[in-house]
Amino acid sequence: MRRTGTWRALFASALLVILWLALRPNPGGPDWFDHADKLRHAAAFAALWLVGYRAGGRGWRLALGLLVFGGLIEVLQSLTPDREPSLADVAADAVGLALGAVWTRWR
Repeated sequence: MRRTGTWRALFASALLVILWLALRPNPGGPDWFDHADKLRHAAAFAALWLVGYRAGGRGWRLALGLLVFGGLIEVLQSLTPDREPSLADVAADAVGLALGAVWTRWR
């Protein structure tokens, strides 16, 4: 997958999958540990950073765009039954973006 177009398609697909996962009805059931959802947020946004970076996104524009995407998810969750918006989720998204950025910097 060296072609930028392929990475862009993968990035768009990843955005759609994460949006769907964030807005689908809550599956319920207990998490394995407290705040496990924050780990999922960080992992998802680190993955989005990595794919977005390979798709040609760079620096603060990619980070800001993905952080706005995370905020938009929280706004949409406020309109979705069985979902609750959380600033802590956006903070976990930011941590994931930072981890992804560190990975690409030192890779």
